[in-house]
Amino acid sequence: MATSSHPPLPAAGTPLLRLPLSPSVRPFLSPNWTWAMRGWAALITIVIAALAIREMLTETTHGDFYIFWSAGVNFWQGNALYSQIGGAEEFLYPPFAPFVFQALAWLPFRWAVGVFTVFNGLSWIGILLLVRQLLRHYFPRIPLRAAMLFAGLASWRYIYHNILWVNINELVCLLCLGGILLYLRKYENWALVLLMAATWLKVMPVLLVGVLFFRRPGPVLAKSLAISAAFVGVILLERGPGQGLQDFADFWQITLTPFLAGKVYTDWISFSIPSALFKLLTAHPDVMGVRYHITDWPVAVVRRISTALQLLVVSLTFWQVWQDRRAAQPRPTTWVLVLLSMILVAGVAWEGHHVTLALMLPILFVRLTQLGWLRVRLALMIGTGLVALLISDVAGSTLYNYLQGFSLITVMDLCLFGLTMAVAFAGRSRIFTAYAGTTFSH
Repeated sequence: MATSSHPPLPAAGTPLLRLPLSPSVRPFLSPNWTWAMRGWAALITIVIAALAIREMLTETTHGDFYIFWSAGVNFWQGNALYSQIGGAEEFLYPPFAPFVFQALAWLPFRWAVGVFTVFNGLSWIGILLLVRQLLRHYFPRIPLRAAMLFAGLASWRYIYHNILWVNINELVCLLCLGGILLYLRKYENWALVLLMAATWLKVMPVLLVGVLFFRRPGPVLAKSLAISAAFVGVILLERGPGQGLQDFADFWQITLTPFLAGKVYTDWISFSIPSALFKLLTAHPDVMGVRYHITDWPVAVVRRISTALQLLVVSLTFWQVWQDRRAAQPRPTTWVLVLLSMILVAGVAWEGHHVTLALMLPILFVRLTQLGWLRVRLALMIGTGLVALLISDVAGSTLYNYLQGFSLITVMDLCLFGLTMAVAFAGRSRIFTAYAGTTFSH
C-alpha cells in the first residue's frame, strides 16, 4: 500500500505552529491594534511615500535642501563651507550643522531628498507624541484629546511647509521638545545634550538653555561648555585643526557678524520682528509686483524700534524665567514664551520655524480652559486655524502674497505672546493657585 510523503495534518483542536515575528512587526499585528489603527498606519505610510517620491522628482538645486546636502558634501570632502553653493543661497549654519548633514551626503542628491522627506513625515508623528508626553506631564488629570486635535490641525501648515521644502526645522523641534521633556523628567545632562545640539544647528535654541541656566547657573554653564567642547572637538578631529578653526572663523565673519551689525532680511516670507518692521516701514523693491512697505522711514529709526521690541520680548520672557527659578519646574507658559521669543527676535524666522506651535497652542488651549476663558479659547482656535488655512491653494495667490508680505504670521506671534503673558499673570493669582493645585504642578 502506497504511503504519502506529506506530514500528517494536526488533530482537531491542536494549535497551529506560529512563526516568530520581527519585534517591529509584532505590535502592528497585536490585538491591541484595531483595524482603524492599522488603517491609519497604512494611510500615513502611503502618504509619506507619495510625498517622498514627489520631492525626489521635483526638488531642484535652488532649494534649501541642496544647501544642506552640498554643505554635507563639502564637510565630508574637506572643502570650504561658507561660499555660494551652486544656484542656491549661501550656507549660514554653524559648522556642527554640516557635520550632521554629511550623513545625507553619502547618498545621491535625489535619494537624500527622499530619505529626508520620509524623516520629516515621521517627525510630525514624533513631534505630536512628544507634545502629548509634555502635556501629560503638566496636566496629568485633564483629557487631552481636544487639545491634541487642535495642535495637529493648527500646526499642519508649518509641518507641511517643512516637508514641501525639505527643511530641517522638524529635526530642531524634535531636539528642543526632547530636551524639555528630559529636563522635566530630571535628566538634565541628556536634556542639555539635545538642547545644545539644537543650538549648534540653529543658534536660537540657546534661549531654551537659558531657562536651565537661570535655575542652576554654575552646573548648567559648565555642562554646556563641556558639551560644546565635545562638538567642537569632533569637528576639529574630522576636519583637521586648520580647516576646522577656519570653519568657525568663517561662520563668525560671514554669518554672525552681519546680523550683529544689524542685517535684516526683508524677504516677504520672513516673520521675525525686525523682518516685519523693515518690510512695512522701509522702502525696498516690490516682490512679485506687490509693494509691501507702507512708508519709508529712516533705517536708523526702524532699527531702534525693532531693537526696543526685541529687548522687550526677551526681557518679559526671562523675567518670567527668573520669577520661577526656585520652583520645582518651569511653568508650561514659560516654555511657550521662550519658544515664541526664538521666533520673534531671530534675525530670520521663516514660516517653517513655526513647527513649535505644535506645543505652544495646546498648552494655551488647556490653560485657557482651566481659567475658564472659553471665549478667548474660541478666538485662539479661530485665529490660528484661519492662519493655518490661508495658504495659496485656499486663499489664492494674490491674497496669500499680501498676507505674507504684510506679515500676518508675525501679528499672530505677537498676539500669542501677549496672550501667554496674560495667562502667566493669571496663573500667579491666589484664586487660580487654589483651583489648579489639584490639577497640575506649577
